[in-house]
Amino acid sequence: MKDEFTDALLNNADKIILEEYDWYAPLIGDWDFDYYDNLESPQPRHVIGEWIFRKILEGSIVQDLFICPSRTERITNPQEDGEYGVALRKFNFDEKCYNMVYSTKDYMIHVNWKKECDKLVGTVQEVPDNQFIFSDITPDSFKWTNIQIQNNGTSKELSRIFAKRKK
Repeated sequence: MKDEFTDALLNNADKIILEEYDWYAPLIGDWDFDYYDNLESPQPRHVIGEWIFRKILEGSIVQDLFICPSRTERITNPQEDGEYGVALRKFNFDEKCYNMVYSTKDYMIHVNWKKECDKLVGTVQEVPDNQFIFSDITPDSFKWTNIQIQNNGTSKELSRIFAKRKK
């Protein structure tokens, strides 16, 4: 059966985002990842997840699904604090950044993303000392980190992801 909703949502007929601002283009696709947190522990937690990026609404928005643990991993390794979330990123031409809303069944946050050299740095609007960073982006891999800016200006890494493109 044809899914009209998905067909309409994924219609990429127009190229609305200029190439110089199409920062998420390398991430479009399907990714498996290794998630780590409790980084200060002798045994940090490791969970296998998946991340799916698509352009939607005629290419004007980047949508992603963050699934940790992955749909397969949930069966054998469920996590009480696992996350199944969706993000919508829209480029703000006036501020030259992406505005993002991220939602799970439990909460919603707003993040503003800027490009800093070869990194994408997102600042959580509700908690400005919390940042997310995409780095080391290649055609087949990327790193993502969740950091907290400390009072003395240093940063503390709370969690990290190493992702590889699904084959």
